[in-house]
Amino acid sequence: MLRAGWGVVVLVAVGLSCPAVAQSPPIAPSGGPPESRPTLAFDSGPLGMPPPEPTSVRTATRSSSNRPPNVLGAPVMGAPVRAIDREQPVVQEPVMPSSYADDQPQSLTRATTLGVPQAAGVPIPAQMVEPGTRTVPRPIESDPVDNFLTKRAKPKGEIDRGIPMDRTESRFGHRLTDAMGETKDWFKSDHCFDGFISPVSNPFLAEDPRSLTEFRPIFMFQSIPSSQPDFNGGNIWYFGTQARIAFTDRWSLVFNKLGGISLNPGSGSTFESSTGFAELWLGPKYTLLRGEDTGSVVATGLQFQIPVGTSGAFQNTGTLTLVPYVSYAQNFLRDLSFGSFNGIITTGYAASVNNERSSYYYLTAHLDLDVMNNHRFYPLMELNWLIYTTDGNSIDMGSEGLDLINFGSQAAGQGLLTGAIGARYKLTESAQIGGVFELPFAGPRGLFNYRFTMDFILKY
Repeated sequence: MLRAGWGVVVLVAVGLSCPAVAQSPPIAPSGGPPESRPTLAFDSGPLGMPPPEPTSVRTATRSSSNRPPNVLGAPVMGAPVRAIDREQPVVQEPVMPSSYADDQPQSLTRATTLGVPQAAGVPIPAQMVEPGTRTVPRPIESDPVDNFLTKRAKPKGEIDRGIPMDRTESRFGHRLTDAMGETKDWFKSDHCFDGFISPVSNPFLAEDPRSLTEFRPIFMFQSIPSSQPDFNGGNIWYFGTQARIAFTDRWSLVFNKLGGISLNPGSGSTFESSTGFAELWLGPKYTLLRGEDTGSVVATGLQFQIPVGTSGAFQNTGTLTLVPYVSYAQNFLRDLSFGSFNGIITTGYAASVNNERSSYYYLTAHLDLDVMNNHRFYPLMELNWLIYTTDGNSIDMGSEGLDLINFGSQAAGQGLLTGAIGARYKLTESAQIGGVFELPFAGPRGLFNYRFTMDFILKY
């Protein structure tokens, strides 16, 4: 009895926790027997094909009239479509670096990209589509580390100085070459300054600063004042030449005076007429500055006045005179419509090596106009000033002979300023002619009443 009571309790508890679900009555069968249809080639059958999908309740209840119309039409049955015919495989081309493509010839890159052309089924070579061009591959950049190690690995005693240079291109060699000057043709004049002309008056002391090679015949006639107590008038003739030899465009050798002289005193003079060789004046000249852009030329030189001439014409006085000098030429006012101007200034001091000859200081100034800048016709004017600083003891006389004669007289403190006017004409650059007429302006005249100078230049 007790067991039966516990069983009832268990049943009641289970019933309360899981109530029974009402079951629906069985569904009555609907429709009729399945319709029979012809067997298709791909239907399942006894050949082991899977059975047809069972018709669900939702499918069975759907009416065939609710289906959308078949737009594409009835399916066409045929041979099964292969997977290879449905979709072609995609062949991915290898990716090349840009540097590799740049290094390859252009024709090879185009041919690879386009593939093999086809024409009527016959392969056409790529060269027929686009001719092959040979390209030069880009040079491989040098490695700085490798270059450094290569230089460090050079044998002992061998130094890599980069681009080889000639001796003249080194610092010392360049300075030496610039100081010595250059020349393309031996003994040829410096033609970078052909716009200049040489002074005409005072030709033995007024020096052209350019380095020149020329032969210059000179003719001079000087009148002696009749008031001169020692000569009582008369005249002096000079006929000779100058010669200059240019070794470079800076160094040259100058023969300032080389010729003959004729001294003709007036009537009643204590001196007789004499004709013979004049003193020999020569020396080196160095062109310090050659300003082609500025039109400037500066030179310095040393002149040796050697008294080796005729004694009757006072051309053998003393032993020697040394004359250091500086000459400066400048072209200016180039923009003028009627031409440009050229100026030349020369100054120096003639110092006797003993007391037999007189010493003096001189200054010459030259100004010319290059008419229309044609380098042809040059009207000019010149000033010459000379003053004696020491006396000589060779002769008892109160006058001196300027640039023609050094008497060795007592003329210290006497100075003379003269002015000349004339012109120079260039037949060609190699053939020039000039002439001036010169008069004293200030100071004791001495033997200088007036002078006419004419020259002819043959220049190389």
